Amino acid sequence: MSINIEDLKTSFELLVLGWGGVFLVLFIIYLSSKLLTKLFPVKKK
Repeated sequence: MSINIEDLKTSFELLVLGWGGVFLVLFIIYLSSKLLTKLFPVKKK
């Protein structure tokens, strides 16, 4: 069983794109939560 170098490159590209997408979505959620706390601050009694 041999590993083709092109298959390895393709799988690495998919890995990077997948994890990049995950962190991009997490960053967007973080930014939207920061924006929402600026727009709607907590009312203090």
